[in-house]
Amino acid sequence: MNTFTVTDFRTGKMTHHAPKNEGGSHGGGDLGLVRTFVEAVRTGRQDLLGTDVHEVLKSHLTVFATEESRKKGTVVKCEEFERMAKAAILA
Repeated sequence: MNTFTVTDFRTGKMTHHAPKNEGGSHGGGDLGLVRTFVEAVRTGRQDLLGTDVHEVLKSHLTVFATEESRKKGTVVKCEEFERMAKAAILA
């Protein structure tokens, strides 16, 4: 069974959740995701995926910057965080 905990960092209150299994991950949507991915690769149609790797990377870096901001209690500028992350990858 999959479970997860949501923590309200202002109050410290933790709420535990145990969602029903809906036929795999992503609420049962994995099969559809896989089918779409296979079709995109088979036909060479990037547009079927709805996004590209650059947008995926940018959205993930935004989440990582948000988490750093929460942990440190400071403002993190996403553009600067993205620049530093890219520099670290290329180093």
